[in-house]
Amino acid sequence: MDLVTMLGMPGEALRVTREDWRRSLTDVVRESFALHFERNGFYRAQCDAIGLTPGDIRDRADLRRVPLLPVSMFKQAGAHVLMTCGLEDVEIEIRSTGTSGVPSVARRDSTTVTRASVGIFGGYRDFLGISQGAGLFLCPSTAEVPEMGMVKIFNLLTGMLDDHRYVVRDYSFDPENALTHLRNWEGKMTRHLIGPPFIIARFMKYLELEDIPLTLDPDSLIIMLGGWKQYTGNSISRDDFNEKAQRLLGIDRTRIRDMYGMIESNMLAIECEHQRKHVPPWCYISIRDVNDASVELEPGKTGGIAILDALNTAYPGFLLSDDIGEVDESDCPCGRTGQTVKFRRRRQGAELGCCAVSIEKYIDSQEVVAECELVAAGSTEGLGA
Repeated sequence: MDLVTMLGMPGEALRVTREDWRRSLTDVVRESFALHFERNGFYRAQCDAIGLTPGDIRDRADLRRVPLLPVSMFKQAGAHVLMTCGLEDVEIEIRSTGTSGVPSVARRDSTTVTRASVGIFGGYRDFLGISQGAGLFLCPSTAEVPEMGMVKIFNLLTGMLDDHRYVVRDYSFDPENALTHLRNWEGKMTRHLIGPPFIIARFMKYLELEDIPLTLDPDSLIIMLGGWKQYTGNSISRDDFNEKAQRLLGIDRTRIRDMYGMIESNMLAIECEHQRKHVPPWCYISIRDVNDASVELEPGKTGGIAILDALNTAYPGFLLSDDIGEVDESDCPCGRTGQTVKFRRRRQGAELGCCAVSIEKYIDSQEVVAECELVAAGSTEGLGA
């Protein structure tokens, strides 16, 4: 199955045999790798340093050899060298929240935006089955924070809904306002809650403290993205969250769907009804040893999460994240094959590099080449005088 077919039928691509999954995954990653190998000088330097060419990627076992770019590189001043497309071809920039003080900036061209939009939309249809209802977005709108990746991902859901409201304004959340919207929709359409876990948890805490009865609809969903740690540093327990959603909102745990992704990648792993986050068929997650990123760990082992994303044409989508977790390649009761991913925590301490050639070293080498060309040109002019 090629990439176009995967994007057009993501539900079918997630249910092929495991043998077909391995073959198709290898094919689309190799094709993406070849594009960046040929057109991206910085990435080509990484490949040359380890002696890897597209022809060397023959099966899934070879995917671990693909050079990875640490996501910390997207925070650096010289990050433009990561681009495969020209800066004039960039359609959008997506920024992280910059919790470390310096935000990541991920630029995407039109091909990548189109592919990612189609892939995410198809994933929503396959996993969530939404085609109507009302969405209460417990997050800012794209008009308020157009560069925030989480909000852009949520915003794609609005095209599947009959009505929606954003209830976080100027980074302030009023639970009474949220409750008013939910009551206005009662009996008229199915109501869905959409937002990061900590804001939905805050809304449920308000209902609990004020002893306010609220039962959503049989087909209501809670759709989440953005992590389970509050600004205080305390983590939200998923089991406690599920219990409160059942008790305070009348939503069964099978209707609670969390998602996992990062702004530097187009991968969005969506939970099925068994709360396993499924990796899209055009992505491969490789778990790496936290002390040596060149070592791939077996499924089930905990380590650094690396993502190989075949959708990206703007820059190589082969990334070493700051996240720790594991993958599972066992069959899921929902019938989908491939990988599922579980996020555990963020990496502690400094990011371990895995690039043979640093951005600074590459830029310096290009400047030296340019200077040599100028000198050579000057020498030729002198000889001809």
